[in-house]
Parts: sequence; C-alpha cells; structure tokens
Amino acid sequence: MTAGHLLEMLGGKAGSLKGKLMDGTPFRGDKAEMFREILKEYGFEEWGEEELYDGITGKKIKAKIFVGVIYYQRLHHLVSNKMHARSRGPVQLLTLQPTEGRSREGGLRFGEMERDTLIGFGVAGVIRDRLLEESDKSIQYICKKCGSIAYRDHVKGEVVCPLCGSRDIAEVEMPYAFKLLADEIKSLMIFPKIISDKKANKDF
Repeated sequence: MTAGHLLEMLGGKAGSLKGKLMDGTPFRGDKAEMFREILKEYGFEEWGEEELYDGITGKKIKAKIFVGVIYYQRLHHLVSNKMHARSRGPVQLLTLQPTEGRSREGGLRFGEMERDTLIGFGVAGVIRDRLLEESDKSIQYICKKCGSIAYRDHVKGEVVCPLCGSRDIAEVEMPYAFKLLADEIKSLMIFPKIISDKKANKDF
C-alpha cells in the first residue's frame, strides 16, 4: 500500500546511512520516528525530502522532492513487446477466420462493443469490411429450389444440389462461419433453408 511503500523508502534511506538492517513492515516493524531520528543525525531532512538541482541547467528545483531507497521489480511487460499489426495472414482451418494472438500472426480482435460503436456511428460499410471482407468471406452455392447448400461436381463439371438434384443454383456471398453454423444445425436434424430467390420454395 502507499503508506507502507513510503515508510519502506524512508527506512531504506535511514538503513543506508546507518549501515544496518531496518524493518519496514507497516504495523509491527521499526517506527517512522526512529527513521526520522537517524536522518536528522546524518544531516538529512527528517521526512525524506531533499532539494535537488536540474542536471542540465544547474538551477535549484523550487519544490522539495521525497527521496528514498527501496527495492523494486522491473515490469516485464513493455510496449515494444506488445506492438502488433496485420493486413493479411494465416486463418483457422475450421472457421476460416483469422488466427488469434500476436505469436501466431493473428488478427486484431473486433468484438461486440466495437461493432456496437460502428452501428452507433452508422457506418455499415466499415462493419461489412471488418466482419466479412477482411475476415471469412466465402461464395457458397445455394439451391434455388429447396434452399440447401449445393456442391460442385468436378467430374461432370457442374454444380448440383445434393438434396433435390436441381441444377438451378445461385452463388451467395456469406461469412464462412454462417455456412459452418448451418452445417452444425443440420447435425441436430433441423433443416435451415437459405432463400435466394423470391419465387423459390413453392414446393417445400
């Protein structure tokens, strides 16, 4: 705590002058009065304040500055170790979205709160850019008749619906995570239809 920290600095200064160990524990250690007496004995200001001089101009600094001796640990986290930027890079195999973390050349997280801020500003184009164009944009084949995801038959060289066999297919732009969600919903025995045409789905 702050008071204990200041007491330890005062005790460290007194101990350095006296050449003996001091106990800077706030509630049961050496008292501040003892430290003050030692400082006065060696000609220092009893509250640890000193008059310092500007190292460049040599002028005396008007304010008195609290100076003491204390052990401290250097903070390991530095700005130079945190800097991270990316334009394009590796993506996850499952979702095709950018990887996470600086060590894996990951994308910068754009979360719900950032999204809400852009919605508040009314900049739909930026939201589209961040969450689709620069993320997991994909083109999927959708059956115009039944609304299921179609596939390309490389042997016959055509796109076919696996459910109804229709060849009336639309190309739809969507996030790959949405296609993945639709596939997982199918595993729960629920059939999500993607309606790509206003005239479609009359038979279903």
